[in-house]
Amino acid sequence: MRGRLVITVVLMLILGVGTSYVGAQAKTTITLWYPAGDVAAGPTSPFHDPALFKPFEDANNVRVNLVGLDYDTMEQKIFAAAAAKNIADIIFVDRSWVSGFLKEGMLEQLPPAVAKRWLAAVSPDVVALSDFGNGTMYGYPQLGYDVYALTWNKQQFKEAGLDPNRGPQTWDELRADCKKLARRDASGNLTRVGFAIRHVGEPHGIVDKFAWALWGAGGDLINDQNALRGGHVMFDNASGRSALQLVLNMLNVDKCTSLNFPDPRAAFLKGIASMQISEAVSIRARQPKEAPDMPWQTGWGMEVPPVPKAGDKPVTLLGGWIFTVPKAAKSDAMAWKAIAWLSTEANDYSVAAKFGMTPRYKSNWAKEPFKSDSYDQALLKIAKYGRRYPLNLGLDGVMEALGASIQKAWHGEATVDQALTEAAQAGNKAITDAAK
Repeated sequence: MRGRLVITVVLMLILGVGTSYVGAQAKTTITLWYPAGDVAAGPTSPFHDPALFKPFEDANNVRVNLVGLDYDTMEQKIFAAAAAKNIADIIFVDRSWVSGFLKEGMLEQLPPAVAKRWLAAVSPDVVALSDFGNGTMYGYPQLGYDVYALTWNKQQFKEAGLDPNRGPQTWDELRADCKKLARRDASGNLTRVGFAIRHVGEPHGIVDKFAWALWGAGGDLINDQNALRGGHVMFDNASGRSALQLVLNMLNVDKCTSLNFPDPRAAFLKGIASMQISEAVSIRARQPKEAPDMPWQTGWGMEVPPVPKAGDKPVTLLGGWIFTVPKAAKSDAMAWKAIAWLSTEANDYSVAAKFGMTPRYKSNWAKEPFKSDSYDQALLKIAKYGRRYPLNLGLDGVMEALGASIQKAWHGEATVDQALTEAAQAGNKAITDAAK
């Protein structure tokens, strides 16, 4: 009798525990890959905040695991992970990579109705980054402008006798200012460049910081901005040659820039470069820590990059990173739900305001602090001249080819004509292969 009672109690305990366990639903984990470092359109990266998705996690019994990857190898890691079916549920990727992913059929598409509502609510520049043709969307662009701008050190401009509130407007002015701003030691070695250039590293990054010159000269990456397939490159011509030659002249004729200096953003913030062209937000994000004595407005300024000659229309790169979901994601429904939550009008405002970013919704631009913030308004002005990359499925191959050839030309490993011809051959092959 006593034995039965013991067995009964044990069974009750087991069943009680089992019932309790079954009633508690296991928490789902989804993973988000993002580029580690300063690729985040605001003074502080929201990805560094462990509470970024907390309200969403609490409401959906899910954990969002944020994993930073090295920018220079991230694209290739995504390709490899997709092939191995071991990829993150959400990938935050450079828009210029998307064409390569689409070519391989790697990304899910948003429902047309969802895309239509988004495109109607956001600002025109965000529409340009969101729409992959006829209202098709494969993800949501980041918060914050990733627009490229000329930035300059105002104190160094003053010391050189230049107007600290005005950057060079034309290529001739850029070269003249570069020479005035460069500094040398007693042996004649450059200790400060007038204008810093990106000359090594991931080919996409090279093209990103060269696009303003190519477009300004009248060239382009591909002849049709909106076609997914077909076409040909548009840089193996007089426009491409003049853009490449501009930098070569500053290197070899004016001798006011150098291949021995670090990344242009780092050089600028260290005070060893007076000017550079890159993502303005990167300078904004890093300056308080790396150059605290050079604050926005009084310490550094920014404008749209200079044009070849007076009267030409300015143009710059309107880049961007996109939250998207791979087809191989294990929890795609929850992944889309998380991105949609982050991209509501209310969260667009709160996250942008908290992290010093610019919003995506038109309605949020009409609110403070964005409405009156001098930096935000300066970005908005520059973004009006922004141009996105072409949609072509061969874009990734085109950028790889051009970025590699730019480095060869600037490092003296090929003439300008040789470099552009080689890049054109590889780029056109990428376009042809993508169209198959």
